[in-house]
Amino acid sequence: MFNRNWYEMLRRITVGILVLMLALIAVLPAGAPPARAAARQPAGPPTLFGLNMYITGRERSDAEAAALVAMATRIGASWTREEICWACWGRETANLFYDRRIGMLANAGIGIIGMLLTTPEQYRDPRCVAHARATRQPEYWCAPTDMDAYARWAGQVVERYDGDGYDDAPGSPRVAAWEIWNEPDMDGTWLPRADPAAYAVMLRKAYAAVKQADPTALVLNGGVYVFDAVGQNAFMDRVVELAGWESFDVLSIHPWLIDHAPDEPALINPREGFDVTIPGRLELAQRWAARGARPVWVTEVGWSACGGACAPQFAKSLDQQADYLVRTFVLAAAAGIPHVSYFQLEDKFGGAQQPWGPAAIVDDALNPRPAYVAFGTLVAQLQFARYQGTGPAHRPGRLAHHRFVQPDGGTVDVLWSLGERRSVELPLAPGRSATLIQRDGAEQALTGGAANISVGERPVYLRQVVPGRARSFAETGLTVSGAFLVAWERGGGLTVFGLPLTPERVERGADGRDRRVQWFERNRLEYHPENPPPNDVLSGLLGVEYLARRGIDWRTLPTVSGAAPGCRYFPETQHSLCPPFRAFWERNGGLASFGYPISEPLTEPVEGRRALTVQYFERSRFEEHPDQPPARRVQLSRLGAELVP
Repeated sequence: MFNRNWYEMLRRITVGILVLMLALIAVLPAGAPPARAAARQPAGPPTLFGLNMYITGRERSDAEAAALVAMATRIGASWTREEICWACWGRETANLFYDRRIGMLANAGIGIIGMLLTTPEQYRDPRCVAHARATRQPEYWCAPTDMDAYARWAGQVVERYDGDGYDDAPGSPRVAAWEIWNEPDMDGTWLPRADPAAYAVMLRKAYAAVKQADPTALVLNGGVYVFDAVGQNAFMDRVVELAGWESFDVLSIHPWLIDHAPDEPALINPREGFDVTIPGRLELAQRWAARGARPVWVTEVGWSACGGACAPQFAKSLDQQADYLVRTFVLAAAAGIPHVSYFQLEDKFGGAQQPWGPAAIVDDALNPRPAYVAFGTLVAQLQFARYQGTGPAHRPGRLAHHRFVQPDGGTVDVLWSLGERRSVELPLAPGRSATLIQRDGAEQALTGGAANISVGERPVYLRQVVPGRARSFAETGLTVSGAFLVAWERGGGLTVFGLPLTPERVERGADGRDRRVQWFERNRLEYHPENPPPNDVLSGLLGVEYLARRGIDWRTLPTVSGAAPGCRYFPETQHSLCPPFRAFWERNGGLASFGYPISEPLTEPVEGRRALTVQYFERSRFEEHPDQPPARRVQLSRLGAELVP
């Protein structure tokens, strides 16, 4: 009897200890937690260059969302503005859909501004629902009847995406800034009609909830329209009167100017003190926000390539869309605006919302528009630069000339004409390498004491590089410096080499010699000290090496004895070079950059996907993309990414 009782007591004590240990394991932090997604995201506050990507749009499939994230990262877009829908969230603390999409962005290293918007059915006033149905407007834009409920939900969402490791979504992704609703000054997005008093209550309560969950997060008002006041009918004046300046950290504005160029001179009337250009609207908003010592962010702006689907004054050409995008970011930098989110990456509604939807820089089939390429070039040139001021060629109302300074003292000038094409002569600094860069990224090396540039409405960049400097690439976290940087820039930069994939390192070549090398997406640079500059840095023979890895000796490939009209023939390898590859080869460095052709054009699957016409050269492989615009039709294969050890 005694032994059985003792055994039973011991069993119960043991079970109790195990339960307690399991409970402790559940609440104590793990000794080696997995890497947090937030660690891959940029630290706030956001940089200048952002996009409204709408990856969290429920209209998108996961596959489409992933494809768009990849497209965004390829052009250096490191910040996005995303919708988080109260009406879609449900009653649970977690929402697996948003966890997945926000995690997708965080894992790609993209910073996030989150919009907290729409109203669930149980918090919609029946009179507003009747109004929405009668006017054929979405019921979810009815203002909430319970602002405390909205604030509780906002605090819950912020806690889930604050990246602090406590009650987080899987991977601990972070949303760095929160926008309270969207366009509350517009009747269509605050039903039944815009109400600054009601919005002031929402903003004040939500601000407190956000800060309680994440004191480091920034809070924005819902973006408001700017024309001759901040918000329709001076909406924000009344909000601040009721809720105070302490109800938001950043003024969020939407200075839409969809029917004109961003700096159209006709929109300025100096005599009346009237200026509704993008710079004029930014100045108006900044003067207003200065009263509360608040910065101004542009969270929506864009131009629509809507064609015949919208009113003619709204329909801009694809080239105009690209031009105005670049000009707007430069003008915002000139005004001291820290962040702009261009509207938008791709239209999740497929053209259903005119004219706004076709402001997208990627079409519905996920084909890049010229504005997509222009955004990538803009970021590549200016992401580390600081705005210095207007340049010597600047003539208000006629010619724009803005100068940026790189961290090492190099300069980037951005120029465009407001009207007719003009010729501009700019001095080139002695001892610097100078490059003229087109809006689409095409580069031309410049020599001599001055640059003579023909400037039209399409912006161009004049980059002057300090020898021996270094350039960092946020996309890969790597730096290119010294002779390798000079060779990278002179040889075609991103177009020819792509982003760096490794730091400089020593590798043993096929000749058995150890050399200093650096790998890039499309090539490998090698240091050959036995050669005098500029031939001391050469590109690797990646075309030859790629074929060899596949077991193909290029010398066994079929050859030709001559070239057709419009082509060039190379007796050294017995191969021809025809359009469209010929123009790209000649324009981007020819023999020095790519070597001789070592095959005729042939059809191959590229990176395991669709088959394209390609041609091999000693140092590269050219690809023809017939669905791309002319400037992007010929692209270089990412052989560096394929071959890097």
